[in-house]
Amino acid sequence: MFTCIDLFSGAGGLSYGLGQVGIESKVAVEIEKDFSKTFKLNHKECHVIDDDIASINFYKLAKEQRTGTFDLVCGGPPCQGFSTVGNKNEKDRRNSLFWHFLRAVNEINPKIVLFENVSGFKKLYKGIAFHTLISELHKLGYQTKSEILDAADYGSPQHRKRTIIIGFKEGILFNFPLPTHSKKGDLFTNKYNVLSDAISDLPNLVSNEAKQSYLKSKTVYQKEIRGDQLVLTEHNCSNYGERMKLVISMIPKNGSVKDLPPELRPKSCFGNTYARLNNNLPSPTITRNFGTPSSSRCVHPSQNRALSTREGARLQGFLDSYVFYGSKTSKNLQIGNAVPIHLAKAIGKAISISLKGGN
Repeated sequence: MFTCIDLFSGAGGLSYGLGQVGIESKVAVEIEKDFSKTFKLNHKECHVIDDDIASINFYKLAKEQRTGTFDLVCGGPPCQGFSTVGNKNEKDRRNSLFWHFLRAVNEINPKIVLFENVSGFKKLYKGIAFHTLISELHKLGYQTKSEILDAADYGSPQHRKRTIIIGFKEGILFNFPLPTHSKKGDLFTNKYNVLSDAISDLPNLVSNEAKQSYLKSKTVYQKEIRGDQLVLTEHNCSNYGERMKLVISMIPKNGSVKDLPPELRPKSCFGNTYARLNNNLPSPTITRNFGTPSSSRCVHPSQNRALSTREGARLQGFLDSYVFYGSKTSKNLQIGNAVPIHLAKAIGKAISISLKGGN
């Protein structure tokens, strides 16, 4: 077993995926209270610090580890302030999280560093943040590799691209994982898991309804994600007004706001809003607002509603037994912001191979 500290851990998607391949998160840092509560509920052996990262002494944390220092530091600092990271002013609140991530790496001195962020991170703010990160990791003694990986290529029923940057000490070899899934499947990959593979065993819902009984599981994905869970949780639909009900009912199969009658279209909106998902494709990237019909393509393929909290969790790879804490809005935010479990597991497997001395 290898050990990890998860910074900006959120609800625990990254840690959960890493844990499935033998990388155990011993410490997690997450300042948002609902997020940290969710993490605690599902990672009972992990020490969760729900405080400002600026107040944490990582030297001390590393020394307190009974098995020695952490093998891995991982995390994805929020990118809102990355436009100013080139200034290297740690007191600038807009970019301090970026520098505190690097401070943690410096103080802990792990064998491997995993940094994850949005797919456009390399070009964000003219590449300032990316090049600064690579430069600072090199100064700390790390070689680096970076790729943009799509969760669907590793078994997720959702296309979700993330920039993954790996830093590794001299003497360690690292290679990114090869895809395990593809659109058509071939000798080396399985066919993509699609939306229906993930959610077709969940019962129909109408406005303001929740259900706790499963339908019969139909796919391997459903059987694996249900596990021994007998009671369905978090499968619910918000209470829609009459106009919203009418709008959703008028969206055709695979259609969007563009297919609505002119009198029902919003005066201003993006073309992928009020849009139905396609049962036969992996879902597009879900957002924090996947339970809101007007958000980016998140309306159920055949039912007149947006995705339920459980359906969103399924698309991110969370087991049905995974417990989320907080309001529905908070739970959806936690799920929408998470690293997909399948992607985390694939990266973790590659890291584990490196730590064992393979290539």
